[in-house]
Amino acid sequence: MLDRSTRGTAPFLAAGALLLACALFAFPFLWMVMATFKANPEIFSPFPLLPEEFHLRHYRSLLSGEWIPYPRQFQNSFLIASIQTALAVGMSAAAGFVFAKHGFRGKRAWFALAVLVVLIPRQVMVLPLFTWMNELRLLDGIWSVIWPGAVSGIGVLYFTQACKRIPDELLDMARSEGASEYRVFFAALPLLRPALIAYGLIHFILAWHEHLIPLVMLNAPEHMTAGVALSSLYGSSLRIPYGLLMAGSALTVLPTALLYLLVQRHFKSSLAELTLQ
Repeated sequence: MLDRSTRGTAPFLAAGALLLACALFAFPFLWMVMATFKANPEIFSPFPLLPEEFHLRHYRSLLSGEWIPYPRQFQNSFLIASIQTALAVGMSAAAGFVFAKHGFRGKRAWFALAVLVVLIPRQVMVLPLFTWMNELRLLDGIWSVIWPGAVSGIGVLYFTQACKRIPDELLDMARSEGASEYRVFFAALPLLRPALIAYGLIHFILAWHEHLIPLVMLNAPEHMTAGVALSSLYGSSLRIPYGLLMAGSALTVLPTALLYLLVQRHFKSSLAELTLQ
C-alpha cells in the first residue's frame, strides 16, 4: 500500500506527465501557426518559436488566389464534407434501423456485404468508383467525391447496434397508433441522438481530410479540395513560400477543430450515453 506522502504526490506527478504530453503534442501545431507569420529562412529553424516580425502576407496571398484558388477549394471541401456527412448519417441510420428492427429475405447476405465493404481497402475500390463516376458523367465535380462516401459500411454496422438498444415496445406503440414505418423511424431518431452526434462528427472529420478519392476524381484546380490542392504545391516549385503552405494547412485544420470545440460537450455526453446503454 502507498503511504500518505506517496498518495499526496501521485496526482501532481500524473498532472505533470499529462502537461508534458500535451506540450509535446501541441508543439507541432503551435510551430505551424507561428510559421505562417515567418519568412522562409526563419521557418527552417524551430527556435525561436516566435517570428521576428508578425505579418499577414502569406494569408493575403493565399486568400487572394495568387497561387491557387484557395477560397473556392476551401468552399469545395466544406460542401463535400457537409453534404456527405448529412447523407451518410441519414442513410446509415435508416439502414441500421432496418437491419436491427426488421426481418426480410437476404438480410444476412446484405449485412455481410456491409461488413465486406468495411474490410475491403479503399485503394482497391478506387478504379471501380472512377469507372462508375465516369459512366455517370460526374467526374471532376463535387458529387463524384460525395457519392462514394454517402453510405458507409462502418456507419451501417454502428447504427445497427445503436438501433438494437431501442425498446421494441416504443416502436410497437407508435405502430398501434397507425404510424407508418417512415414515421416510426423518424419518431425513433431522438432516441438515437447520441449515436447521430458521435457518428456525424467523426464522419465530417474523415470526409474533410479525405485525400485519395478527391485526388482521383477531381482535376481542375477550381474543383479540388483544399487538402489536395495544398499537397500538390509541396515540392512543385521552390518559388512557393513555405509560410503560405503553413497558412493553408492552418486554415484547413481550423474548421474541424472549431467543430469539435462547438460540440465537444454533446460529443462527450453522447459517448457516455452510448457506453451506459
